[in-house]
Amino acid sequence: MAASGLQRRKIEVLLDQVDQLPTLPGVAHHLLPLLVAPSPSRRDIQFAIEVDASLSARAVKLAIDLGRPAESVRSIDAVFRSVPLEALAGDLLSLEVMDESTLRDLHMAKLWRHGLAVAIASQVIASRLGTVSPEEAQLAGLLHHIGQIALATVMPKAYAQVLEKNESSGGDLLEQEREVFGVDHPVLGKRLLQRWGFAMSLQNVVWLHRQAVAPAAEHGSGTLLPQVVRLADILVRQQGFAYPPWESVTESATEAAERLGLSNASAEQIAHQVVEVFEMNAQPTGLLDEPSKADLWPTLAVANAHLGRRYRAARAGEQASQVQANRAELLITLNGRLATCTSARDVLQTVAATARESLELRVVVPYLVGREKDYVEGILATPDTAGEHFLYAINSHEGIETLMPDAVAATLLTVPTRAERIEDWLFERQGPRLGEGPFFTVPMIVEGAKVGGIVFAFHGPARDLTARESAALTALAGMAGVALKRVQAEADLVMLTEELAEVNRELQAAQDERVRQRNVASMGEMAAGAAHEINNPLAIISGRAQQLAGTEQDPAGREMLRTIIQQAQRISDIIADLHLFARPPVPDLRTVDPIELAQQVADEMAAEGTPAQLRVDAPEPVPAIWVDPQQVAAALKEIVRNAVEACSNGYGGEVTISVQAAAGEAAVRLAVIDSGPGMAPEVRARALDPFYCGHKAGRHRGLGLPKAYRAVQANGGQMAMESAPGRGTTVRMIFPVAAGKS
Repeated sequence: MAASGLQRRKIEVLLDQVDQLPTLPGVAHHLLPLLVAPSPSRRDIQFAIEVDASLSARAVKLAIDLGRPAESVRSIDAVFRSVPLEALAGDLLSLEVMDESTLRDLHMAKLWRHGLAVAIASQVIASRLGTVSPEEAQLAGLLHHIGQIALATVMPKAYAQVLEKNESSGGDLLEQEREVFGVDHPVLGKRLLQRWGFAMSLQNVVWLHRQAVAPAAEHGSGTLLPQVVRLADILVRQQGFAYPPWESVTESATEAAERLGLSNASAEQIAHQVVEVFEMNAQPTGLLDEPSKADLWPTLAVANAHLGRRYRAARAGEQASQVQANRAELLITLNGRLATCTSARDVLQTVAATARESLELRVVVPYLVGREKDYVEGILATPDTAGEHFLYAINSHEGIETLMPDAVAATLLTVPTRAERIEDWLFERQGPRLGEGPFFTVPMIVEGAKVGGIVFAFHGPARDLTARESAALTALAGMAGVALKRVQAEADLVMLTEELAEVNRELQAAQDERVRQRNVASMGEMAAGAAHEINNPLAIISGRAQQLAGTEQDPAGREMLRTIIQQAQRISDIIADLHLFARPPVPDLRTVDPIELAQQVADEMAAEGTPAQLRVDAPEPVPAIWVDPQQVAAALKEIVRNAVEACSNGYGGEVTISVQAAAGEAAVRLAVIDSGPGMAPEVRARALDPFYCGHKAGRHRGLGLPKAYRAVQANGGQMAMESAPGRGTTVRMIFPVAAGKS
C-alpha cells in the first residue's frame, strides 16, 4: 500500500534526525585515546573504524562531504587514501556514545557483533569469488544493517516494542517495523545512505540484502554485492551472530551459495573461518568491552578538551578570513544553495536562513503544503531559535481554503501582503512565539498553483515593505517553490522505486503461496484417487492373504503372508493420513479453555510414559479460544510428541507447554518449547513438508507435523517454528479468542 503524504513526511523527519549514529562505550573507550595521541597511528585508527558500522559510515560521509566522488569511496581504505588523517581524527573526536538503557534494552552489543561478523564473512566470500572487491564487500557487510541502528537509536522505545512483539509472536520483522514506523530498516537505511550521498552499490546492499531475488529494475551486475552480503548474513546467523538474537534463518545457505556459484562445502568453510577470526577483530578494538561510566568519563573529558582546542583554533581562523556578503549576493547564491538541497526540509531551512541574512528579518516562517492537502510543514525562525521544524496535520475545517487558494486567488497574491488573516492557522498555533507584528506573507506559486509560502516580520517599529524588499522576497519565494517541486518529484521517484520493489516481493510471496495451495489440492486429488484405485486392490490382497494364512501349514509361509497383510494395512494407513492432510475435516468450533486443553495433553502424554520432563507453564489466566478442541488437542499432542522424542533421543531435558495471552492481538499463544538438540536450517525449512522426516528412514511417515500445521490453519490459527542446532526447538501457535462468539 502506498504511503500517505503525511506518512512520507514523517519518514523524512525521522531521517532528518540522523546526522550521526552512536557507537558502543567500549569502542569509544578504545578509539578516543588513539585520536588524541601526539602521533596518531593510521593503522590502529583504521582497524578500530573497520569493526564499527557507525564509525565507518561517518568516515565515508566525511570523505564525500569533502568533495570526494561517492563511487571512489567504497571502502575504508579509500577513505584513508582521500582524507587527511588529522581531519578524520578531528571529526571522530565528536563521536556519540550510546546510552546505557538503549544498549541494554535493545541488545545493541549483539547488533554490533552481527554487523562485524557479516563484514568478515562478506570479505571472505568476495575473496573466494574474485569478481567483487573484498574491501568494498567488507564495508558493505558492515553497513548492511545501518537502518536498524538508526531506528534503534533515534526511536529506542518504539523499536523496543517492535522487538518485543517479534520475540513474542514471531512473524516478519520488516512487516512489524513498517506497521510502527511506516518504513522498514532496509528502506530507511537505503534512504539514509542516499541522503548522505553514498555510492549506489552500497545503497543497494542496504536495501536488497534481505531479498533472495532483486527487483527487475536492479537485475544485472549490481545485484552481485547484495547477494554476497545476503549469503554472509545467513552464514553468520547460523553461527549464533543473529540480531534479533531469536530471529531464525528463513533461507538455506546452500541456495544462497549456489546463486553465487559456491558449493555448500565452501559456505561451511567460510562460516567456520568467520568464527575463528571474529575474536581477533573484536577484542582488540573494544567491541566486547563494557566500561563503566567512571572508566569512560576521563577518556571523554580528554577528547572533549582536545576537540575544544581544535574548534577555537578553527573559529579564530574563520573569523579572520570571513568576508561579509551583501544582500544581493545572498539572493544570487540562493539558487545554488537550493540546487544542493535533497529534501523539503533542506529547502525550507535554506530559505529561512537566506531570508534572515539578506533582509535582516526578525521572524521568518517558510512553509509548504502537502500535495494531498493533508499536512503543512515549515521552519519557524525567531530571535529565540535559528530554525525550528514543524509538521502539522490539517483537516477540512482548518482554513484549507487559505492554505490552498484557487488559481484566481493565487494570481492576486503573487506579491507580499499582510498575513494576520490569510495565515491564521499559523497564528493560532504559534502566535505567542511570533511576537509583535505587523506580519507579511508571500506565496510560493508554481504553474499557477500555491505550493507554500513565507510569513515574515521585520525588526524595529511597524512599517510597510519597500519595493526592493517586496521584489527580493517575491524572487526568493519563486526560487523556493521551484526547489520544493523538484525535491517532491525526486521523492516521488524514490518512493515509486521502493513501492515497485515491495510489489515484487508481495508477488513472489503470493506465487509461493499459490504453488503451495496447488500442491495441497493435487495431494487431495491424488489421495481421493488413491483411496479409490488402491484401497480396493489392497482389500483383495489383504483378504486373500488372510485366507491363505488360515490354511497355510508351513510356518515360513504363514510369516510371509502376515508380512503381506501388515504392509497392505500400512499402505492403507498412509493413504488415509495423506487424505486427512490434504482435506482436513471441518472444525466443530466452540469455546475452549486453552490452559485446560494444554493440561489435558500433558496428562495424556505422561500417561503414555514419556521419558522427558513435561510441564505446563500458565502463570496467568487467559481468555477462552474459539476452536475445535479435538483437532487442536491432536495437533498439540503431535507437536509435544515430536518435542519429547527430540529430548529423549540421547539428550534428555524437558518440554514445556506455555500458555499466554498475546497482548493487543485478541489471541492466545500456545508454545511448545524443548531443550533438545535443535534442527539444522535445511531440516527446519522442510519440517512441515509431507513425507519429509529428519529421522532415519522407516521410523516415521513424515506426516505428523504437516497434519498438525493444517489443523491449526483450519481452526483459524497461525503456526511458526524456531530452531537452531544446540538451542532446542520452539513451536508457537496463535488462536483467536472466543469473545463475542457462541
